[in-house]
Amino acid sequence: MKSHLKRLVTPKSWTLLKKANTFVVRPRPGAHPVSLSMPISLLLKNVGYATTTKETKQILNTREILVDGRRVKEHKFPVGFMDVITIKDTKDAFRIILDKKGKLKIIPADENEASLKLSRIKGKKILKKGKIQLNLFDNRNILVDKDTYKVGDSLLITIPFQEIKQHFKLEKGASIFLIGGKNKGHQGKVEEITDTKLIYTENKKKHESLKKYAFVIGQDKEAIKL
Repeated sequence: MKSHLKRLVTPKSWTLLKKANTFVVRPRPGAHPVSLSMPISLLLKNVGYATTTKETKQILNTREILVDGRRVKEHKFPVGFMDVITIKDTKDAFRIILDKKGKLKIIPADENEASLKLSRIKGKKILKKGKIQLNLFDNRNILVDKDTYKVGDSLLITIPFQEIKQHFKLEKGASIFLIGGKNKGHQGKVEEITDTKLIYTENKKKHESLKKYAFVIGQDKEAIKL
């Protein structure tokens, strides 16, 4: 696999600097799909920490750059939706979300929320001795004792230790963030849910979306600043 992508074929969700080169670093396979992630080298350029790939490599080798609380040194490492990136020596922290045009957006994460992350449950399985394994949106797994969680629900967890702080159900009244479809990047409140679709309101207007695109971000209001 080539180590670079041509600028013209990069995912539409990426924001590239106007004077960027013809080629862009290709992210290695990771926890997020390409449409919802970018290489960490691109993120460091977009937030002004570096202007070249050489500089991003130097930063990653000499300064502690944490993704969800764990140090990253590989410039192709993919960072994606809801990931928290912390530059340890400056104490700057950022969270990746989507804007209303469907592009990945890097926003500041304040000190109180830099150790928290929302992740959606995409699957679960029963293990030996009755333990339940929750498989999350970003490919992490959490073991729980009680089967009170459903696929489509979201968890507010600590990073990197994965302690569950809150559980938000995909149900009527839940606040959601759309991660796919024509309204990608929009937020709303669930009004009705069917087998595969849901109705939600945004600015008092009703919209329809596939249930698989709904990422629960809180109950009544968002659990973290987005």
